[in-house]
Amino acid sequence: MKNRTTIQISENLRKELRMLAAKRDLSYQELLTDMISVFKELDKEKTIISIPRMLAQKIHNQIKKTDFTTISEYTTYILREVLSESIEKEKISKSDEEKVKERLKGLGYLE
Repeated sequence: MKNRTTIQISENLRKELRMLAAKRDLSYQELLTDMISVFKELDKEKTIISIPRMLAQKIHNQIKKTDFTTISEYTTYILREVLSESIEKEKISKSDEEKVKERLKGLGYLE
């Protein structure tokens, strides 16, 4: 048997966890394992984002082909890529900026 630590929890909390496991169609042990994995990934600089289970499963299957080890790592990478693309699209090129300034000068809004 693996090394184990016993934690006593109230009967009410145990019932709530069992109901939550049933809602997720998981065993009680699977739910506890999922909770432990979430806590392992958390630190003071992170937060939890919920995504649909089907999407999480697709991501899980996708990362098998990559160097990503967790759904969280992959999702963070994708979000950073999308945000950086969005920021790049918002940036005005220097030449476009100069054209706008010249047009505003022509209209008398700038000196």
